[in-house]
Amino acid sequence: MLPIDPTKAPWIEGKGYRKQPLLKEEALRCKGALVQIVEIGVGSSVAMHYHKTSLEVFHILSGVGEMTIAGETLTLGPGDMATTEPGDHHDARNTGTEPWRILVFKTNSQPDDSYWV
Repeated sequence: MLPIDPTKAPWIEGKGYRKQPLLKEEALRCKGALVQIVEIGVGSSVAMHYHKTSLEVFHILSGVGEMTIAGETLTLGPGDMATTEPGDHHDARNTGTEPWRILVFKTNSQPDDSYWV
């Protein structure tokens, strides 16, 4: 068993969001696997982008927002889930009144695999 203490994991600032890596490939024993929390502040967004290799699974922890994935816009709140395949253009917008927190699982993740549109 590997206990995870999110209070000890550092936050990394991005443009319109911040992320907190919780588990990396070494702990998951799977090359390219990653588990992180992404938080998008009230009124903030993550610009349209895609990944050439990564598949992403999003599980909404709290807050409300919209994601456009491959041309389809979804409104997502606590308990909702969505995925992106490699090459799917996607963005995210916090449309609520509190930070939008998303648990993100990635496979086949590689450094510098985010391509901004």
